[in-house]
Amino acid sequence: MGQIDGLPAPLIYRKGWALLGYLAMESNRMHSRAALAALLWPTLGETSALTNLRQVLSNLNRFCCMALGADVLRIERSAVGLMRGSEPMFDIDLLRLAPCQSVYLLAEQRVFMDGMEDIADSNFQSWLEATRQMLEAQLMGAAERCCDEMLETSRWEPAIQLARALSQRDPWNEAHARRVMRAHAGSGMRTAALKVYQRFESLLRSELGLNPGKETRQLLEQIGGTVLNWESGLRSPGYETAHTLA
Repeated sequence: MGQIDGLPAPLIYRKGWALLGYLAMESNRMHSRAALAALLWPTLGETSALTNLRQVLSNLNRFCCMALGADVLRIERSAVGLMRGSEPMFDIDLLRLAPCQSVYLLAEQRVFMDGMEDIADSNFQSWLEATRQMLEAQLMGAAERCCDEMLETSRWEPAIQLARALSQRDPWNEAHARRVMRAHAGSGMRTAALKVYQRFESLLRSELGLNPGKETRQLLEQIGGTVLNWESGLRSPGYETAHTLA
């Protein structure tokens, strides 16, 4: 449901793709044609907007019959709805049904309906932004749980990849930085773990004027480095070693 290079055949309208995304998120209930027409063609009169909706639905129905099944998109005289069961149809469904299978969306930096911001006016844009925020929270939560499970079961290599993706998505998040450190340390790459701390510390200072928290500093010490005692201004032995890594 992210950005695509051209619409999938036989879909020919960008607003058809936008409508599919909307119905996928608001599925298993019927939506009035008038409301959908006003959402996607807010500057047109009702008659013209409904005419455009009818054309888009005709094309979208052919696509849905081919890709999703004949009875998924329900089109009635005055209402439209996407009706589906419990099986996943879209990548966004994995967030709910198989969260650990959805983490590739994070690594690929997917954005829900990317490039669709200009489809309609502020009403559609507000819905799209709220939906993206909700999906982002679900994706981050799923990725965090899966990464923690990998760390607990010593699956270091996939944990490194997933922890890095989390950290790239939210570079100021200390929990993500600690995940990357733990994954590197668990795989035996202690120096890499210390470098992660060094970069994170530098980022916090330069961007936010902050220092890593106690839990992050304690993890560094457990891995084998030492940190500056910021409250007293005294350095623990070995601090220079941890902070002068190339």
